[in-house]
Amino acid sequence: MKKSFTWILLIMSVLLVFTGCSNQSSSSSKSGDSDGDQIVLRFTWWGGQERSQKTQEVIELYEKLHPEVKIVPEFSGLEGYFEKLDTQLASGNAPDIIQFGGNLNDYVHKGVVLPLDEYIGKELDLSKHPENMIKAATYEDKFYGVVLGVNAGGLLINKTAFDEANVPIPADDWTWEDLEKTAKQITTTLDKKYGVLDFDEDGFGMFLAQRGKVAYDNGKVGFEEHDSKEWFQLWQDMRESGAAAPAELQTQNQDDPAQSLIVRGDVAMQFVFSNQYSAYNSATPDELTFHIPPYDAETGKNGVTLLPSQFLAGNANTKHPKEVAEFLDFFVNNIEAGEVLGMDRGIPVNSEVREQVSASAAEEDKVVLDYIDLVTKTSDAEYTPLYPGYVEEQKLYKQTVETIAFEKDSVDNASERYFKELNKIIERHSK
Repeated sequence: MKKSFTWILLIMSVLLVFTGCSNQSSSSSKSGDSDGDQIVLRFTWWGGQERSQKTQEVIELYEKLHPEVKIVPEFSGLEGYFEKLDTQLASGNAPDIIQFGGNLNDYVHKGVVLPLDEYIGKELDLSKHPENMIKAATYEDKFYGVVLGVNAGGLLINKTAFDEANVPIPADDWTWEDLEKTAKQITTTLDKKYGVLDFDEDGFGMFLAQRGKVAYDNGKVGFEEHDSKEWFQLWQDMRESGAAAPAELQTQNQDDPAQSLIVRGDVAMQFVFSNQYSAYNSATPDELTFHIPPYDAETGKNGVTLLPSQFLAGNANTKHPKEVAEFLDFFVNNIEAGEVLGMDRGIPVNSEVREQVSASAAEEDKVVLDYIDLVTKTSDAEYTPLYPGYVEEQKLYKQTVETIAFEKDSVDNASERYFKELNKIIERHSK
């Protein structure tokens, strides 16, 4: 009897332990562990706080409709974003869903981007996307990513500062000479405020387009050394005249609109992309407006082009390519998601979403719509992909600008070195 009772207790104990383990396993599965029933997709992007909040809201909308999928957000500022991504890709630990810029082609060339062709017409609908935006993500007849929005570079102007200085907003057909004159008036009239922040390398691309050239042309540099020299000299002259902010101040400018020089009140004009207008406008009590950049006086061209703002694509090594394609589809084609995102990443690429967003557009969004309409009517510049080895090129460009601005070397020497090193970068990454 004692032996039988002992065996009964032992069996009951084993059953209790097994039941407890079973319950723990069920609980763990529901919590979204990667080894449970729920599919986990990591999603990385860059942007300011406003973009992150909107993106998180869209993620929540998706998860409500797809409870079997958990989207894990990984976001940061643009500074260091691609360096981190490169490290993750090299170690095989990159996110499933990745936001790229105009350098998508660079990563396609590396073989790390998921081709999406087999999902088109099923999980991924492109029927309401403009053909040129589909083409922008197509390489060697394969499609790699959805365009998140259409935008264009332009000049953000602090109208409040202009009014305070009694300086009129420039005409639409102004020139580089007009820019320097206007910027000097601001600097001279207003205390501790400079006219303009140096245009970045996207501005340089616009400068080249005004001359009928491109930064990158099918495996080689698309301009001559004298073009880059004249560009760097233009800004060195403006810094020396006081039209542009001094080098020490320019290094304080950050990608986050709230930490930018124009929002801080240090400059009255700053080159940004149209999709960023809302974020900048929301970050300051001053009145901001968006303006076409200066034209080239000789060619009469403004060099501004309609661009894909960013691309959303998949990691070639994701374990869940079908679910990645479904999320991409939701992000750009769902009306409710489009209303949440608005024009933060540019004008929606899906025609139905764009129509819905435009109909309920706030005043600041109408500014962007009007600007894109102006660019559509006035520019014949075509979209071209960024350089292969774009991250290296970015560092080289920044280093060249700072070398000149801090007077560590002459414009001639720095420009010559920039051109030579740029050719080496492209050659190295084009093999």
